[in-house]
Amino acid sequence: MDATEKIKFILDKKGWSAYRLSKECGLSANTILTMLKRNSVPSISTLEAVCKAFGMTLSEFLQKVI
Repeated sequence: MDATEKIKFILDKKGWSAYRLSKECGLSANTILTMLKRNSVPSISTLEAVCKAFGMTLSEFLQKVI
């Protein structure tokens, strides 16, 4: 499972929308939607912000087997 798929999975598990994730992590909704719809690889700084919003470290996110 790649990073974008993991993010989608966690969003679904938490019941969050892309808009809610954007508010929680401080990134624009456009950034989040583009990443999710195009399955683009997020930058490390974007991943760190997303992980912080999810309440986990980048290391935990990368190691987590879903």
